[in-house]
Amino acid sequence: MSRVFACSCGVETAAADVGDLVPLVKVHFDAVHPELGLTEPSIRNYLEAEDRLTGPAERLGKIGSIEIRAVGPDTVEDVLAFFDSEATVGNPAWAGCYCMFFPIGGHSDGVWGERTWQENRADQSARITSGETTGVLAYVDGKLAGWCNATARARFPGFATGSGDETVGSIVCFAIAPPYRVHGVASHLLDGAVSSLWSMGFTRIEGYPVAEPSDRERAFPGSLALFLSKGFEVASEDPLVVTLTPP
Repeated sequence: MSRVFACSCGVETAAADVGDLVPLVKVHFDAVHPELGLTEPSIRNYLEAEDRLTGPAERLGKIGSIEIRAVGPDTVEDVLAFFDSEATVGNPAWAGCYCMFFPIGGHSDGVWGERTWQENRADQSARITSGETTGVLAYVDGKLAGWCNATARARFPGFATGSGDETVGSIVCFAIAPPYRVHGVASHLLDGAVSSLWSMGFTRIEGYPVAEPSDRERAFPGSLALFLSKGFEVASEDPLVVTLTPP
C-alpha cells in the first residue's frame, strides 16, 4: 500500500512510505509553492501528524462541567497525549508545535522549520516538568479538552523586552479539541490563566490576541473580544498587545 499526499492545489504525490514521500512532496512545494518555504522536517511533521491525529473531529452538542487545573509535572502525560492525537484534529500542519513556537522564538532565526515534532514534544515535556512552562488546562468529565499557555514573558524571546520580563505573565496560546469548541472553554481557560498568574506574583498580564481571526485556528492566541470581555485593555495596536493590571 502506498502513502499519498494530496496538496490543496489538487496535485497528489504517492510513495511507498512517509520516508520516500517527504522528498517528493518537497520537490512539489519548491516548484509550485516556493513562497511557503517548507522544509523536509516540516513536511515530515505534517505527514506523520496525519497518522497521529486520531481524536474525534465532530463538535459535541453539549458538554459537561468544565474543571480548570494548573499545568504541572502531574499533567505532563495528559498534555502530551492531548497534543499527540486530539488538539489539532483537522489541522495537521500545526500538530507538530506542542506549543513550542513562541518559546523557540517563532520564525525569527529559521530554526523553527528544522525542528521535528519529537523535539518539540520532548522540550515541552521538560519545560512543564521543570516549571518553565506554566498555564492552565480545561477538563470535561475527566478528559483534557483545552490548554492555555500562561508563562513568564521572559520565556518567550519574541515578546521579551528585557525590562521587567520576569514580573509580566504572558498568555500566548489556547488549544481546544474540536468536540469542545464554542462551548465557552476558552473563556474558562482565560479566567483560570489570569487567576493563576496573579497567584504566582506577576504584576501585569499581557495577551497578544487576533483582532479579527479569519478562522478558529488563527485565533489560537485568543481573540481580542475575549480578552476585552475579561477587562484587558489595548496597550498597543501594532503589534496588538492587551494588558491587565491587578484588581
